[in-house]
Amino acid sequence: MEEYFLWEKGQKIHFQLPKTWRVLSNVVLESEKIERTIYQMVSESITNPIGTLPLKEIIKPSDKVVIIVDDFARPTPKREILTCLIDHLVEFGIRYDQIDVLFGIGTHRPLSETEVEEALGRELIQKIRYTNHDCWSDKLVSVGRLKTGGEIKLNPLLIQADFRIGIGSILPHPMSGFGGGPKIAMPGVCNFEAIREHHIAHMIAKGASIGNIKNNPFYEEICEAARLSKLDFIINAVYNSEEKVKEIVSGHFEKAHQVGVNMSLKEYGVDIDEDADITIVSAFPLDEGAQVLKPLGPATMVTKKGGTVVLAASVRGGKFPDMLLHAFDFAFDISKGDPKRLVLEYLRDNKPIVENAPMDLNCALNLTLLYLSRVNVILVSNLNEEQVVRLGFRYADSLDNAIRELYRAVPQAKVNILPAGGVIVPMKRDMSFN
Repeated sequence: MEEYFLWEKGQKIHFQLPKTWRVLSNVVLESEKIERTIYQMVSESITNPIGTLPLKEIIKPSDKVVIIVDDFARPTPKREILTCLIDHLVEFGIRYDQIDVLFGIGTHRPLSETEVEEALGRELIQKIRYTNHDCWSDKLVSVGRLKTGGEIKLNPLLIQADFRIGIGSILPHPMSGFGGGPKIAMPGVCNFEAIREHHIAHMIAKGASIGNIKNNPFYEEICEAARLSKLDFIINAVYNSEEKVKEIVSGHFEKAHQVGVNMSLKEYGVDIDEDADITIVSAFPLDEGAQVLKPLGPATMVTKKGGTVVLAASVRGGKFPDMLLHAFDFAFDISKGDPKRLVLEYLRDNKPIVENAPMDLNCALNLTLLYLSRVNVILVSNLNEEQVVRLGFRYADSLDNAIRELYRAVPQAKVNILPAGGVIVPMKRDMSFN
């Protein structure tokens, strides 16, 4: 029997399939050896940016600088990038007291003091100011409106600054196509109401899908928010399939982001010609809370309607957040046996299913319920069975047991294998739930 593998926690987890199952696509991503350090990549990138002049030529020694940094839902090497960037800013004549670090957490939880120290390092934390964005603050400043009419308000640090730099990661996103780039502004440092209205309005719009930033209304409105925020410069990490930084792109928030997206698609964009009865997928490199549900998107794209997705996910801490579990309990309770209808009705009425909850939670809830209207899901993870069942999934304590269970039900099956579902992007595919 031929042996296959999934990535989990950076290690290969090997498994075998029944002889009567036929593998349609086994995605094996090859990564080149990385020769440069992140510090070298950042230094070269800000000296030779994309779509702007070098950072040294567009920033003045007198400027007040705000550096927006993403949170720990992303693997961005924050300390390495910040260390290099601030070394250069000081070299350009900017003092430490002219610099603010703003954690662009959107509707996520604030960073703890331990996480702040991890992001900045003990030395930097003593030299520069840092703040967690608060999307509920009454001090946010209005800068314009969404196409849907909602008012966009931004963190006042951006308004007070002379120069704004965004730091993030370019990774596949189920609605925006890719993260990074302008997303550090929206949802990173916006008000809750604008984030909610934007996400609900465009969540399942045509073009709003993983890997796509062209003619994508979700992404386009994020770019408009970045323009309103006057985001001057980005520094974004691009990854290989093993979640190692392969390149840093810097410069204009759209032009540099596009180059990083193109690099990413070359790394993990894949053509899968036929939908399978069963898709086996790992959540790697995603391991936190609702984030581990994202690989259900690409897996569902390449699975026949009524088929099964086997998702292997190692969840940080061995537990989903209580809020996420309660959200699924609530949705199933009020859905009257038809979760898809519930989601479409709430989106049509521009309402989140769970009021005042983080939008990533509502998005994970909505999309997962829609995926479940197309496929069955077996979750193999370090969670207990009770948590898994509350999300509408079946439970298996090992990949081998999940495969054995499926073989009894489907002795003849076509299979797709996605060993790192958190980064793999099926090309030229879109799903319609309407």
